[in-house]
Amino acid sequence: MGTGSERSVLRVEGLDDLHVVRHVLVSHGLHHDESAWFPSLKIAGDGAGTPGDGRTALLRGVRTAVRLSEGKAVGFVLDADDSVENTWRAIADRLEGAGVAPPPAMPPEGFVGESGEYRARVGVWLMPDNRQEGDRGEGTLEGFLETLVREADPLFPHARAATARAKTEHGARYSDRDAKKAELHAWLAWQKEPGLPYGTAIKARYFRHDSSAARSFVDWFRRVFERV
Repeated sequence: MGTGSERSVLRVEGLDDLHVVRHVLVSHGLHHDESAWFPSLKIAGDGAGTPGDGRTALLRGVRTAVRLSEGKAVGFVLDADDSVENTWRAIADRLEGAGVAPPPAMPPEGFVGESGEYRARVGVWLMPDNRQEGDRGEGTLEGFLETLVREADPLFPHARAATARAKTEHGARYSDRDAKKAELHAWLAWQKEPGLPYGTAIKARYFRHDSSAARSFVDWFRRVFERV
């Protein structure tokens, strides 16, 4: 990762998040090349190896990321998981240690603030929309992707029902927290080119890009990074 003197940084939990964010931004006209986004920006995935360690790495590195972004901007995108309140508190506590004054509750439009100590703009987005949470994966990247499935898509309700039956009737072993992930992968398996990764599926337009959650995310991104 480059230092804050080189460019702003958007930090995400892992590679799936990185590719989804990249392709959603491109779909909204925020083009990039191999070296940097406009504005000068790097998207960095944390802890893409062991499942679950991306969130830990992101939270652990909040103060360092803000410090290195002096004069630039840094954004953090992480899953709300089963509690927006608890996730916001976890990152807000760390922002306070980096000279940021976060509000008591997560703003529904995403958080944008400033670190006076490090002269950095700081943003936080909780997937999917800073509001939704749940123990079946609603408050995750997959919850965000579900909003990108076209409302009239005939396959997604079938994928949801088939996934549920696989668990209740045939012993499918996915956890309840991964229900949304299982549904999306079943749906992707039935596309013209089966099983594309999330980002590639956005590029192939299997997903749409203009859901309310996606538009709000892009608006938040612009507020964080386009005024640097």
